[in-house]
Amino acid sequence: MQERSTMNPFTLKDYASPEYFCNRNSEMAKIINALENQRNLTLSSLRKMGKTGLIHHVFNHLNRTSEFDLIYFDIYYTSSLSGFINKFGTSLLTEEESFSEKIKRMIKNFVKSIRPTVTYDSLTGAPTFSFNVDNETTGIKTIEEIFGFLKQRSLEKPIVIAIDEFQQIANYPESNIEALLRTHIQKLLNVNFIFSGSDKQLLTSMFTDAKRPFYQSTEFMHLEEIPANEYSQFIKTKFKNGSISIDGEAIKDILTITRRHTYYVQYLCNKLYSSGVNKIDTETVKQTFYNVLNENEVYYSEYRDLLTKQQWNLLIALANEEGISKVTTSAFIKKHNLSNTATVRRGIKSLLDKKLIYKRDMKYFVYDVFFAKWLSRL
Repeated sequence: MQERSTMNPFTLKDYASPEYFCNRNSEMAKIINALENQRNLTLSSLRKMGKTGLIHHVFNHLNRTSEFDLIYFDIYYTSSLSGFINKFGTSLLTEEESFSEKIKRMIKNFVKSIRPTVTYDSLTGAPTFSFNVDNETTGIKTIEEIFGFLKQRSLEKPIVIAIDEFQQIANYPESNIEALLRTHIQKLLNVNFIFSGSDKQLLTSMFTDAKRPFYQSTEFMHLEEIPANEYSQFIKTKFKNGSISIDGEAIKDILTITRRHTYYVQYLCNKLYSSGVNKIDTETVKQTFYNVLNENEVYYSEYRDLLTKQQWNLLIALANEEGISKVTTSAFIKKHNLSNTATVRRGIKSLLDKKLIYKRDMKYFVYDVFFAKWLSRL
């Protein structure tokens, strides 16, 4: 065993720095071209594929090479217009301008009717805005003032705003949120948006349905897996820089096990890098991966109690198939000892709604790559 003298290069946070970011050069170029030419862009991908990291990578590049005011916020855990406003307002505090100056400027220029409450995270000390939005009318007024502030701010330099998991607004209880945002967004002449999300179907509907407010207002990009040869070289180089050798077959196994989904590649490589083993082969990968599954077994087992017996058995069947389209055929049902076609159809819908599975190229997959492997062992 030898203690590593360098930082683990396989980071698990959204973004560390360009040094720890693998490829995505063509995707980054497309996004930057859109923003520099004042086009909004919709970015979709499966969860854990690295879209948030890509946005931050683009922001890092723009911060070094261009004069943009860059704003990012994630609305995945919001459930109403109030939550959206709080996230949006807080994101305006995190830019380069000093906190005290930001507060003074915001209070003076856009929060005229509603005074925000500023609190601080007890662990990180980061400031957070909280608006007293107790009804839809108040929320609409606050949104109007926020966009008014952005319009004024954009006169000084162009602004790029990335809203992560943007499809979440479709689930808000308030009516016409899409129309409200679209109305204000189209009035901003020097502000461009990245709308990103992990529900491709819903995002596509929001921007391609002629009956919806955001119809044909952006260009599209769907993030695929990083090509195997490029990811292989990245992995090999990072291990080599840490004085660790890893053979080609071991790298192949890593990319196969993880389906090249970015987070899972990073996680497995992170564990291997920190294992203390100086020479990694396929057996090392296999053992480390089994350790990961065992570490998560308690967590994975809890799903059994959250699903019906039929849903649980269907989930195991899909995990064993690793991508199947014909889930209502008698062959599939008989092979996995499932009940009947109607039950399978209901189960598929329920598992899709719970985000435990996804459909891609007409095939169904268990969403969590490691969970799928654990299920296939049952």
